[in-house]
Amino acid sequence: MSFRYFLVTCVCFTHSFFIVAQSELDSLKAVLQSNSDDSSKVRTAMYLSRQIHRLNPEDEDDFRFAELAVEMAETHDDTLLLAESLDNLGLLYRYHSLYAKSIPLHVRAVELVKDKEVDPYFKMRFANNVGVSARYDQAFDLAVEYYLFALKIAEEENNLRNIAIASNGLGNSLSYIEGKDEEALEYYLKALETEKEQENTLGMAMNYLSIASYYSRKKDYPEARNYLDELLIINTERKDKHGLGMTYEYYGHSYLEEGQDLNQARAYYQKALEIFEEINQKHKVSGMLLALGEVQLQQNRTSAALDYFRKSLRIAQEVNNKALIRECAAKMSEVYEKGENYAQALQYFKMAESYKDSLNLVEQEATIAGLRMEFDFEKKENEINLLQAEKDLQEQQFLLSEEKFKRERTLLFGMLLAIIAVTLVIILTLRNLNLKKNLALQLEEQKRKELEAAYRNDLLQAEVLATRMQMNPHFLFNCLNSIKLLIQKDQKREAIKYLTTLSRFIRDILQTSKVPTISLEEELELTRKYVELEENRFGQNLNFGLLLDNIDEEELQNTRVPPMLLQPFVENSIWHGLLPSPAPFKKLEIQIRKNSQGIVISIKDNGVGRQKKAANPEHNSHKSMGVSITQQRIDLFNRISGKNMVFDTLDHKDEQQMPTGTEVKISLSEAS
Repeated sequence: MSFRYFLVTCVCFTHSFFIVAQSELDSLKAVLQSNSDDSSKVRTAMYLSRQIHRLNPEDEDDFRFAELAVEMAETHDDTLLLAESLDNLGLLYRYHSLYAKSIPLHVRAVELVKDKEVDPYFKMRFANNVGVSARYDQAFDLAVEYYLFALKIAEEENNLRNIAIASNGLGNSLSYIEGKDEEALEYYLKALETEKEQENTLGMAMNYLSIASYYSRKKDYPEARNYLDELLIINTERKDKHGLGMTYEYYGHSYLEEGQDLNQARAYYQKALEIFEEINQKHKVSGMLLALGEVQLQQNRTSAALDYFRKSLRIAQEVNNKALIRECAAKMSEVYEKGENYAQALQYFKMAESYKDSLNLVEQEATIAGLRMEFDFEKKENEINLLQAEKDLQEQQFLLSEEKFKRERTLLFGMLLAIIAVTLVIILTLRNLNLKKNLALQLEEQKRKELEAAYRNDLLQAEVLATRMQMNPHFLFNCLNSIKLLIQKDQKREAIKYLTTLSRFIRDILQTSKVPTISLEEELELTRKYVELEENRFGQNLNFGLLLDNIDEEELQNTRVPPMLLQPFVENSIWHGLLPSPAPFKKLEIQIRKNSQGIVISIKDNGVGRQKKAANPEHNSHKSMGVSITQQRIDLFNRISGKNMVFDTLDHKDEQQMPTGTEVKISLSEAS
C-alpha cells in the first residue's frame, strides 16, 4: 500500500512540475508580446530559450527564441546586451554539439565587449565559452588564444573561479598540441590548486579527472590511477553518483589501455555500468557495454563480446547516438570478419560507414553554417561602420554649412560628378561583364549543340550498324534457310524457337537504335541472342559462357553503355576466330568484373587469333565495319557522358608462341 502511495505521489509531483513549468513558459511568452522595454524583452527571450532547452532539449523553440533575442538586441543601443544574446545562442548550439556554429557567436560576443567599459566577468565568460567550443571542435590554437585572454583578465581581477576555468581549459587544449605536454600539466596543476584554495570539490574533481586523463595519454598509467584514487575519495564524500560512474569508467580505460590486467578493467566498467543504469544515463550505459565488449574481445571471448556489442548498439539506437552506433557497428563487423562470417561483417560495416558519413555531413554542415555566420557578422559590422561614417559626415557638413556654403556647394557638385562617374564606370563594367558572360554562354550553347549534332550523326551510324543485320540479305537469307532446313527435318519446335529468337533480336535492334544508351544488362541480353542465332545457323560446337565477377544485377542495370557495343567484337570472335578454327571444342566467354577503377568487360575466344586472319580468305569475305564505328561511338560517348571507356585487343599464345585465341577488354571508369 505504501509503495502505491509513493508511486502516486511521484506521478503527481512530476505532473505538477510540468504544469508549473509550462505556466512559467506561457508567462514568459506573454511578456514578449507586451509593450515592455526592449531590453527586458531581450533578456526574457534569452531566459525563455534556456528554460525550453532545460525542460525539453529536443524542442527547437529554444533556438527560435534565442535568435529572436539576437534580432531584438541588434536594434538596441546596448552593446553588452547584444553580446549576451549572441553568447546565449552560442551556448544553445554548443549544448546541441554544433560547435562550429557556436564558435563565431562567442567570438563576436568577445569582440563586442573587448574594448568596452563593461564588467570584466562578461569578458571572461565569453572568452571561456569560445575556448570550450573551439576545444570541442578541435580548433585547439583558437581555444588557447581565448583561454589566455580570459586568464589574463581573471588574474588581473583575482577571480579565482575564472582562473581555475581558464587554466583547466588551457590544460585540456595544450595537451592535444604537439610539444605542449609539460605546459598543459602546469595549467592543470594551477587549476587544481586554485580549486583547492576555493574549497570547490566539484572543480577539484574535474581537474583530478583531467590530470588522470593526461597521464593516461602519456601511458603513465600508475600515475593516472593515483589521481583517480584522489578523485574517488572526493566523489565518494560528495555522494556524486555521476562522478563515481565517471571515476570507475576512467579506471577501466586505464587498465584496458595498459593491457596488463583486463579483469580489473572489466570489474571497473561493470561498476560504472551499474551506476549509469541506476541514474538512467543511457548513452553512458551504451558506452560501458561497448567497453565491456572490447575487454571480452581482447580476452578472445568472441561470443560474449558480441553480446555486449549488440546490447550497446540497441541502446545507442534507442537514444540515437550516431557516434556510438558507428563504433558498435564497426566492432561487430570486425568480430564477424575474424569469424569469417562475411555477410554479417559486410552488413555491420555498411552500417558503420553510413553513420560515419552522417556524422561527417553534420560536421560539414555545422562548419559551413559557422563560416556563413562569420561572414554575416562582418557584413553587418561593415554596414554599421558605413552608417556611422555617413552620420559623422552629415554632422560635419551641417556644422560647416553656414560658414563655408560656397565651398560646400562646389565640393558637393564635385562629389556628385564623382558619384556619377563612378556609377557610369560601374554600369559600363557590369554591362561589359554581362556581355562577356552572355558571349560565353552562347559559345557554350553552340559547343553543346555541335556535340549533340555530332552525337546524333554517330547515332545514325550506329543505327545503320544495328539494322544491318536485318538489312543484310546474306544474314536474313541464311537465317531463313536455317529455319527452312529445320522445318524440312520436321524439327518444328526448334524452327519456332529459332524464328522467335530471330524476331526478338531484330525487334531489340530496332528499339535500341532509337536511344543513345542502354543498360549493360540489356546489352548482354542482346549479345546473348546474337550468339544463339550464330550458333544455330552455323551448327558449330560452340560453348558460350557469361561470367559475373564482384558485380550484381543492380549494378548491371545502372551501368549505361552505347547500344550494340559488344556485338561487333563478338561477331569478329565468331567469324574470324572460331569459324576458321579446326578445334573440336570452340569456346566464347564474356566476363564482367568490377575493380577499384570501374567495370571491365572481357570477350575471349579460343580461335585462330588475329595472325591467321589473312590466311583464311574464306572468312575474310565477312567484313565488319563495326569495330571502327564502335571506336568512334566510344570516343563520342566519353565526351558526352563524362566517362572514360577504352578497349584493347590481346593475342593469347601457348608456349610455342602459337595463337590460342583473342581477348578484347573494354574498361569503363569515371573520367579523371
